[in-house]
Amino acid sequence: MKVGEVNMGDASNQGVPEKVVDLMVDSIFRKNGIKPDELKKNLSDEQKQMLKEMVEDLKDQVDQFNKKNSDPTNE
Repeated sequence: MKVGEVNMGDASNQGVPEKVVDLMVDSIFRKNGIKPDELKKNLSDEQKQMLKEMVEDLKDQVDQFNKKNSDPTNE
């Protein structure tokens, strides 16, 4: 697995496709001038865990947003 990739299992069960997360992470890295190879060498275990938690939080937010927008009683 590359730096920035998060194993989310089956995307159909997760709500956020893995490709979307990869694209977001790559975009953020590019905007901030971060090279994945350098990042891989410099991240502590704590930072890696924090990144994983951040991705999980973002997934939850996207899922909530999708549920809100797909709720027929909300229209």
